Amino acid sequence: MGVRRFRTLLAIAELGTFANAAEAVHLTPAAVSQQMKSLEEELGITLFDRTKRPPELNPAGYALIPRARALVRAYDELAPSLIGQISTIEHLTIGAVPTTMTGLMPRAMVTLRETHSKLHVRLYPALSDELYAQVDRGFLDAAILSEPANLYDHLHWQPFAAEPLVLIAPKSAARGEPPALLEKYPFIRFSRRAWVGKAIDDWLRKRGIRVREAMELDTLESISAMVYNGLGVSILPRHCVQTPSELHLNHFELGDSLPPRVLGVLSRLDTGKKQLVNILWERLVHVVEEAGRVRVLRG
Repeated sequence: MGVRRFRTLLAIAELGTFANAAEAVHLTPAAVSQQMKSLEEELGITLFDRTKRPPELNPAGYALIPRARALVRAYDELAPSLIGQISTIEHLTIGAVPTTMTGLMPRAMVTLRETHSKLHVRLYPALSDELYAQVDRGFLDAAILSEPANLYDHLHWQPFAAEPLVLIAPKSAARGEPPALLEKYPFIRFSRRAWVGKAIDDWLRKRGIRVREAMELDTLESISAMVYNGLGVSILPRHCVQTPSELHLNHFELGDSLPPRVLGVLSRLDTGKKQLVNILWERLVHVVEEAGRVRVLRG
């Protein structure tokens, strides 16, 4: 059973289709399809749901990915280890919600590199629901995301920050109570595809606050820029770490009626990178504590 088939399988898992994987591994789509059929025959299991177009990994296929990744890594290290040249470079594949990519994650990477100078990090931005699925399937070693409502038994959750949700308004806006401001000015909504966006929408409905929705965006930076330019008001999590381009806006507390967004590190209990994931969590705690902007969580 050649390792090349497992490389192709990993390319499909990462890139999504046989066609994209074929380009990455320098094969034709037909050759990729034949490799996967041969792999299934040798393993005696079906790895893809071929009723879908393009074919998608089925549960057995997803379960194989972490093992395939470990097998390919072991193969790549085999020859160097025989002559005492095994690489000391460590690899960590991390996902993170986009709201952390300009403030929190750069600072965390700086502190991580101080003690792990040879660490190679692959960092993918995505929304929490997608990151949860990627960790669950073994595509990511860990992800920084909002606290999941439900946690599978094989997953491990380590919270590190509680970001309060605040109403933001341009400096030119009249001061007042948040409900009045929300009804007076156009509302720029944080995407309801994001977990925190759904929580904000639920809060508005439960409070009976009717907003005049002007637009819906999915990054804090884009929403803040719209508010800064007087296009409306919004509700967002307060950054746990200041960003380089943070704008001067009016902030209004919403109190305990809207729970904070809890950020944490999600990983699999069976990950082979447990030590690195724990170190990442420790660095995140340190960075948030040093910033002193929100409550630090250590659970």
